[in-house]
Amino acid sequence: MLARGCGLAAGIAVGVLSLACASAVIPPANPAGEAALLYRVGPSDKLSVRVLPDPAIEQAVVVRPDGRFSLDLIGDVVAEGHTTDEIAAAIEERMSEYRQSPSVRVSLEEAGSTAVSVVGEVKTPTSFPLARGLRVSEALALAGGVTELAASRRVRVIRGEGAEAKLYVANFDHINRGHAESDFLLEPGDLVYVPPAQPVSVGYAIRRALYPLEQVLRLLAGPFLGLLAAS
Repeated sequence: MLARGCGLAAGIAVGVLSLACASAVIPPANPAGEAALLYRVGPSDKLSVRVLPDPAIEQAVVVRPDGRFSLDLIGDVVAEGHTTDEIAAAIEERMSEYRQSPSVRVSLEEAGSTAVSVVGEVKTPTSFPLARGLRVSEALALAGGVTELAASRRVRVIRGEGAEAKLYVANFDHINRGHAESDFLLEPGDLVYVPPAQPVSVGYAIRRALYPLEQVLRLLAGPFLGLLAAS
Protein backbone atom coordinates (compact mmCIF):
# COMPACT_ATOMS: atom_id res chain seq x y z
CA MET A 1 0.00 0.00 0.00
CA LEU A 2 2.78 2.43 0.88
CA ALA A 3 4.59 1.61 -2.36
CA ARG A 4 1.40 2.20 -4.34
CA GLY A 5 0.78 5.49 -2.54
CA CYS A 6 4.35 6.65 -3.10
CA GLY A 7 4.12 5.68 -6.77
CA LEU A 8 0.97 7.75 -7.10
CA ALA A 9 2.65 10.64 -5.31
CA ALA A 10 5.58 10.41 -7.70
CA GLY A 11 3.20 10.55 -10.65
CA ILE A 12 1.54 13.63 -9.19
CA ALA A 13 4.95 15.19 -8.65
CA VAL A 14 5.97 14.65 -12.26
CA GLY A 15 2.68 16.13 -13.42
CA VAL A 16 3.12 19.23 -11.31
CA LEU A 17 6.72 19.62 -12.45
CA SER A 18 5.63 19.66 -16.07
CA LEU A 19 3.21 22.52 -15.34
CA ALA A 20 5.38 24.54 -12.97
CA CYS A 21 7.24 27.58 -14.18
CA ALA A 22 10.99 27.36 -14.65
CA SER A 23 11.76 30.16 -12.19
CA ALA A 24 11.44 28.07 -9.03
CA VAL A 25 12.72 29.86 -5.95
CA ILE A 26 13.61 29.11 -2.35
CA PRO A 27 10.53 29.70 -0.19
CA PRO A 28 10.48 32.83 1.98
CA ALA A 29 12.05 32.48 5.40
CA ASN A 30 9.84 31.73 8.36
CA PRO A 31 9.01 35.11 9.98
CA ALA A 32 9.83 33.56 13.35
CA GLY A 33 13.43 33.02 12.19
CA GLU A 34 14.93 29.65 12.95
CA ALA A 35 12.27 28.74 15.51
CA ALA A 36 10.24 25.63 14.73
CA LEU A 37 6.91 26.26 13.03
CA LEU A 38 3.93 26.28 15.35
CA TYR A 39 1.95 23.11 14.81
CA ARG A 40 -1.69 23.70 13.93
CA VAL A 41 -4.15 20.94 14.57
CA GLY A 42 -6.06 19.29 11.75
CA PRO A 43 -8.48 16.41 11.09
CA SER A 44 -7.34 12.96 12.30
CA ASP A 45 -5.00 14.44 14.92
CA LYS A 46 -5.21 12.76 18.33
CA LEU A 47 -5.34 15.10 21.31
CA SER A 48 -5.30 14.69 25.07
CA VAL A 49 -7.46 17.14 27.03
CA ARG A 50 -7.26 17.63 30.81
CA VAL A 51 -9.53 20.01 32.69
CA LEU A 52 -9.01 21.00 36.36
CA PRO A 53 -10.02 21.56 39.18
CA ASP A 54 -11.48 18.32 40.45
CA PRO A 55 -13.45 16.48 39.45
CA ALA A 56 -11.01 16.43 36.59
CA ILE A 57 -12.05 15.80 33.00
CA GLU A 58 -9.53 13.76 31.04
CA GLN A 59 -10.34 12.82 27.48
CA ALA A 60 -8.45 11.44 24.51
CA VAL A 61 -10.09 12.80 21.37
CA VAL A 62 -9.63 12.55 17.62
CA VAL A 63 -10.35 15.60 15.48
CA ARG A 64 -13.17 14.80 13.09
CA PRO A 65 -13.12 15.57 9.34
CA ASP A 66 -15.14 18.73 10.09
CA GLY A 67 -12.24 19.99 12.23
CA ARG A 68 -14.02 19.59 15.58
CA PHE A 69 -14.08 17.22 18.54
CA SER A 70 -16.55 16.72 21.38
CA LEU A 71 -15.79 17.39 25.05
CA ASP A 72 -17.86 16.70 28.15
CA LEU A 73 -20.01 19.59 29.39
CA ILE A 74 -19.40 21.95 26.46
CA GLY A 75 -19.90 19.78 23.38
CA ASP A 76 -18.13 20.50 20.10
CA VAL A 77 -14.82 22.37 20.07
CA VAL A 78 -13.28 23.85 16.93
CA ALA A 79 -9.70 22.56 16.61
CA GLU A 80 -8.65 22.75 12.97
CA GLY A 81 -6.17 25.52 12.23
CA HIS A 82 -5.45 26.27 15.90
CA THR A 83 -2.50 25.50 18.16
CA THR A 84 -3.00 23.40 21.28
CA ASP A 85 -2.61 26.52 23.44
CA GLU A 86 -5.34 28.31 21.48
CA ILE A 87 -7.65 25.31 21.84
CA ALA A 88 -6.98 25.19 25.58
CA ALA A 89 -7.81 28.90 25.93
CA ALA A 90 -11.09 28.44 24.03
CA ILE A 91 -12.05 25.50 26.26
CA GLU A 92 -11.22 27.47 29.40
CA GLU A 93 -13.49 30.31 28.29
CA ARG A 94 -16.42 27.98 27.71
CA MET A 95 -15.75 25.88 30.81
CA SER A 96 -15.93 29.02 32.98
CA GLU A 97 -19.73 28.78 32.63
CA TYR A 98 -19.64 25.50 34.56
CA ARG A 99 -16.52 25.74 36.76
CA GLN A 100 -14.73 28.44 38.66
CA SER A 101 -11.27 29.34 37.28
CA PRO A 102 -10.86 26.24 35.10
CA SER A 103 -7.37 25.21 34.02
CA VAL A 104 -7.08 23.34 30.72
CA ARG A 105 -4.16 21.55 29.12
CA VAL A 106 -4.32 20.26 25.55
CA SER A 107 -1.48 18.17 24.17
CA LEU A 108 -0.87 16.54 20.81
CA GLU A 109 -0.65 12.77 21.13
CA GLU A 110 -0.39 11.86 17.46
CA ALA A 111 -0.17 14.05 14.37
CA GLY A 112 -2.35 12.39 11.77
CA SER A 113 -3.46 15.36 9.70
CA THR A 114 -0.29 16.78 8.21
CA ALA A 115 2.26 14.58 6.58
CA VAL A 116 5.33 15.06 4.41
CA SER A 117 5.96 12.57 1.60
CA VAL A 118 9.38 11.78 0.12
CA VAL A 119 9.32 9.98 -3.22
CA GLY A 120 11.39 9.46 -6.36
CA GLU A 121 15.03 8.41 -6.32
CA VAL A 122 15.29 7.73 -2.58
CA LYS A 123 16.12 4.41 -0.99
CA THR A 124 12.92 4.14 1.06
CA PRO A 125 10.01 6.24 -0.23
CA THR A 126 8.02 7.22 2.81
CA SER A 127 5.42 9.49 4.36
CA PHE A 128 5.45 10.73 7.95
CA PRO A 129 3.66 13.29 10.12
CA LEU A 130 5.38 16.62 10.53
CA ALA A 131 5.17 17.59 14.19
CA ARG A 132 8.23 19.86 14.32
CA GLY A 133 10.41 21.99 12.09
CA LEU A 134 12.11 19.64 9.62
CA ARG A 135 14.55 20.51 6.85
CA VAL A 136 14.87 19.00 3.39
CA SER A 137 18.08 17.15 4.30
CA GLU A 138 16.42 15.61 7.36
CA ALA A 139 13.45 14.41 5.31
CA LEU A 140 15.80 12.79 2.79
CA ALA A 141 17.67 11.09 5.64
CA LEU A 142 14.38 9.66 6.97
CA ALA A 143 13.84 8.22 3.48
CA GLY A 144 17.20 6.44 3.63
CA GLY A 145 19.04 9.02 1.51
CA VAL A 146 19.12 9.46 -2.25
CA THR A 147 20.02 6.67 -4.66
CA GLU A 148 23.00 6.62 -7.01
CA LEU A 149 20.62 7.45 -9.86
CA ALA A 150 19.31 10.65 -8.27
CA ALA A 151 19.65 14.15 -9.68
CA SER A 152 20.43 15.36 -6.18
CA ARG A 153 21.11 18.93 -7.30
CA ARG A 154 17.49 19.27 -8.40
CA VAL A 155 15.43 18.05 -5.43
CA ARG A 156 11.89 19.38 -5.83
CA VAL A 157 9.60 20.45 -3.00
CA ILE A 158 6.00 20.82 -4.11
CA ARG A 159 3.86 22.88 -1.76
CA GLY A 160 0.17 23.60 -1.92
CA GLU A 161 -0.57 27.27 -1.30
CA GLY A 162 -4.29 27.90 -1.54
CA ALA A 163 -5.56 26.69 -4.89
CA GLU A 164 -2.05 26.67 -6.39
CA ALA A 165 0.93 24.35 -6.14
CA LYS A 166 4.31 26.03 -5.92
CA LEU A 167 7.63 24.43 -6.79
CA TYR A 168 10.86 25.00 -4.86
CA VAL A 169 14.29 23.52 -5.53
CA ALA A 170 16.89 22.29 -3.04
CA ASN A 171 20.46 21.45 -4.06
CA PHE A 172 21.30 18.43 -1.94
CA ASP A 173 24.89 18.32 -3.27
CA HIS A 174 25.49 21.85 -2.00
CA ILE A 175 23.81 21.04 1.31
CA ASN A 176 26.18 18.10 1.80
CA ARG A 177 29.11 20.45 1.21
CA GLY A 178 27.95 22.75 3.98
CA HIS A 179 25.98 25.29 1.92
CA ALA A 180 22.60 25.30 3.63
CA GLU A 181 20.91 28.08 1.66
CA SER A 182 18.41 25.71 0.07
CA ASP A 183 18.04 23.43 3.11
CA PHE A 184 14.82 25.15 4.06
CA LEU A 185 12.15 24.14 6.55
CA LEU A 186 9.37 21.94 5.24
CA GLU A 187 5.72 22.63 5.90
CA PRO A 188 2.83 20.21 6.53
CA GLY A 189 1.64 18.65 3.29
CA ASP A 190 4.90 19.18 1.37
CA LEU A 191 5.87 16.61 -1.26
CA VAL A 192 9.62 16.09 -1.67
CA TYR A 193 10.45 14.60 -5.07
CA VAL A 194 13.95 13.50 -6.04
CA PRO A 195 14.09 13.22 -9.85
CA PRO A 196 16.32 10.77 -11.70
CA ALA A 197 19.42 12.03 -13.49
CA GLN A 198 18.84 12.88 -17.16
CA PRO A 199 20.33 9.67 -18.65
CA VAL A 200 18.19 7.62 -16.27
CA SER A 201 15.08 9.57 -17.30
CA VAL A 202 15.82 8.78 -20.93
CA GLY A 203 16.27 5.12 -20.04
CA TYR A 204 12.92 5.03 -18.24
CA ALA A 205 11.23 6.62 -21.26
CA ILE A 206 12.75 4.06 -23.64
CA ARG A 207 11.71 1.20 -21.36
CA ARG A 208 8.13 2.47 -21.27
CA ALA A 209 8.07 2.81 -25.06
CA LEU A 210 9.41 -0.74 -25.59
CA TYR A 211 7.23 -2.39 -22.93
CA PRO A 212 4.31 -3.28 -25.28
CA LEU A 213 6.73 -4.81 -27.81
CA GLU A 214 8.41 -6.76 -25.01
CA GLN A 215 5.06 -8.30 -24.02
CA VAL A 216 4.30 -9.32 -27.64
CA LEU A 217 7.72 -10.96 -28.01
CA ARG A 218 7.19 -12.90 -24.78
CA LEU A 219 3.79 -14.08 -26.03
CA LEU A 220 5.20 -15.22 -29.37
CA ALA A 221 8.21 -16.89 -27.80
CA GLY A 222 6.18 -18.77 -25.20
CA PRO A 223 5.40 -21.91 -27.29
CA PHE A 224 9.01 -22.21 -28.50
CA LEU A 225 10.35 -21.93 -24.98
CA GLY A 226 7.91 -24.65 -23.91
CA LEU A 227 9.17 -27.00 -26.66
CA LEU A 228 12.79 -26.36 -25.67
CA ALA A 229 11.99 -27.13 -22.03
CA ALA A 230 10.26 -30.38 -22.98
CA SER A 231 13.08 -31.62 -25.27
